[in-house]
Amino acid sequence: MRHWLRMYQKFIKVYMKQQLEYRFSFFGDLFVNMLTFVTLYLGFWIIFNKFDLLNGWTYYDVMFLYNINLVSYAISSFFLWNPMKQLENLVRNGDFDNYLTRPLSPLRLLIMRQVGHTFIAHIAVSIVIFAICFVKLDINWTFTNIVFFISIILGATCIHAAIIIAAASSAFWVVRSGTIVDISIYAIRDYINYPISIYARWLQILLTFIIPYGFVNYYPSTVLLNKEVHSSLNIIQYGTPVVGIVLLFGACLLFYSGIRQYESTGS
Repeated sequence: MRHWLRMYQKFIKVYMKQQLEYRFSFFGDLFVNMLTFVTLYLGFWIIFNKFDLLNGWTYYDVMFLYNINLVSYAISSFFLWNPMKQLENLVRNGDFDNYLTRPLSPLRLLIMRQVGHTFIAHIAVSIVIFAICFVKLDINWTFTNIVFFISIILGATCIHAAIIIAAASSAFWVVRSGTIVDISIYAIRDYINYPISIYARWLQILLTFIIPYGFVNYYPSTVLLNKEVHSSLNIIQYGTPVVGIVLLFGACLLFYSGIRQYESTGS
């Protein structure tokens, strides 16, 4: 494991050096991504100019909520988005065979294909927004809350990583998995841009127990922001780290289960 991490660190350095050879393109990509999210936060501001509260959540509450989603998604996608997005083509063309004949595990080798450098912009914007939220929100930053906040980011990152891996792994069964990936990672994830308490009960259940995006930001945020959770299971507010680890482990099992189903379609 330690040897692989050293290899991966060297790979990232080489990859970033390659990208920086085209500095205008590199920084242009980052700027465009930053501008996209600045525009989104302005959209929140416009909404809250008309409505002071959204089911008890203020503008900065929602910014904090969304920011946890953004930074955890960005960290996981920096490592996983590009390689997992390519898995569909690798399986369909039979090129995944190359990953089965190497001395490194297929998942690790796939992750080492490339990283998503554009997600650096997401992380940069998130740091700025967190700084603003920390000033504007009355969060009691005790040692316990600091540790809890760090565990939220790590757990939420694991949840995003698990969903990315699981959605991409569907390629082993359905071959064309692009739609599943897009729905899982874009369409459904958008629901947690806002407190899930504003949605119908069935959607809250979906985002809690079936595709548990609610653990990414909503449930842990209710602890730090002192919001009431309308549930008899208040313990779920603290479940993000555990859910993240369990889901990531399950997603890796699903990936390797898919490999056992894989049949080369290449020539």
